[in-house]
Amino acid sequence: MMKDSEQSARPIGKMVLFGLLSLALYVFLFSNADWVMRNFTRGGAYAALPIATVFVFSFVHGAFASYLWSVLGIGVTRRPVVPKARETRRVVRRPRPRPRLRVEA
Repeated sequence: MMKDSEQSARPIGKMVLFGLLSLALYVFLFSNADWVMRNFTRGGAYAALPIATVFVFSFVHGAFASYLWSVLGIGVTRRPVVPKARETRRVVRRPRPRPRLRVEA
């Protein structure tokens, strides 16, 4: 059975908030498709609108998905990091391809 502290730590309110916000963004986008196409294709400074829209949608939908996974209890398992044994390399000297030139004085 789940502990009370684990259940209360789940962000149900934030999940619902970002889920509704994500839904509202998609409803606005699809219900105003003509306005979006008219303004997003104007060029100039309006070229930043699609990029800003993508960032907003990505943030809101990503936050909703993150909170959803937390509410469902799916997360990253933390394990202690065990350092690997350090490997020692032995330098192998290869023979030179040709003899060195020696100058005797």
